[in-house]
Amino acid sequence: MTALVRAELLKLTTVRTPRWVLLAQVVLLAMAASGAVVSGVLSPERMATQAGMRTFLAHGGVVAILSLAIGITMSAGEYRHGTVVDTFLTTPRRSRVVVAKLVAGALAGLVAGVVVAVAVVGLAVAWYQAKGVTLDWTVVARSTAGVIVWQALYAVLGVAVGAMVRAQTAAVVGAVAWLFVAEGALSQLLSSVGRWLPATAASALGYAPGTGYLPQVGGGAVLAGWTVLAGLGAVVLTRRRDVA
Repeated sequence: MTALVRAELLKLTTVRTPRWVLLAQVVLLAMAASGAVVSGVLSPERMATQAGMRTFLAHGGVVAILSLAIGITMSAGEYRHGTVVDTFLTTPRRSRVVVAKLVAGALAGLVAGVVVAVAVVGLAVAWYQAKGVTLDWTVVARSTAGVIVWQALYAVLGVAVGAMVRAQTAAVVGAVAWLFVAEGALSQLLSSVGRWLPATAASALGYAPGTGYLPQVGGGAVLAGWTVLAGLGAVVLTRRRDVA
């Protein structure tokens, strides 16, 4: 299993796409967080509140959708490029391959999470100093810890979704549509259900302010539960379906 995980990590480090996606996360994070300050959405008065700090720092989790996309590529990309046949011939026990991809996705997501967390803290320090506002480092610690776990779980969720759907483009579009459109609509129709859905749970995990969210630990537990269910689904479907 360790060798399989190393092989998956090697695939990630020998192509440029993951590095470009990580860079894109940092750039988008900087644009979104800075834009909120420059536009006045986060005024100095609001920045001084705990809710304002949590809003600024939660931008580090919003860009985790790109970690999810990388996770999808890790599994669905094999079907797209036709390398999945060789992979399963080398390791006939398909469940081991899927589990190795899930573990590698978690590790890659953790790395992305740390990079993004460092970036968002750096941005927060710069903007808060520029506006003469003092940061609450307890809020910073809770928010960045949540962002790191959010990134890791989204990467694993992406691997699972990619393995189940297998069509890379469809998996990415479907995941984005669900997280940004379908969940919002469902939450509007059934408000009591919304807090238990993946994207809303992720926001709670990232310590974002809002009404109707679960506590941070609860949000993390719910998102982890969805991730485990998706991972199990990926293992079962991969074992039962034909490769082609």
